[in-house]
Amino acid sequence: MMKTIMAILLFAVFSSYSFGEENQEPSDIAEFTITAENCEHFAGEWDNSLPEENKKMIEKSIAQYCGKAKKDLPELRKKYQNNKYVTEILSSYSF
Repeated sequence: MMKTIMAILLFAVFSSYSFGEENQEPSDIAEFTITAENCEHFAGEWDNSLPEENKKMIEKSIAQYCGKAKKDLPELRKKYQNNKYVTEILSSYSF
């Protein structure tokens, strides 16, 4: 019984590991995704009725995150043009 449980656990660990490897994001894609999500977040926060201090903070964040995302997206698309998994991730962004 114990051998059966161990075999099942080992199978589960190794099969999930191999699946995870196929679809694991490269670190630069993970970093880009965070930057792009921050860009979209702050862009969605903008409102003319906000106090000036809040507007300035949001504008600064938009410039920081959106500027980097806009710069990085074409470079990453070119770098990973033959990687279908990464291409699908990047296709959800347009800056």
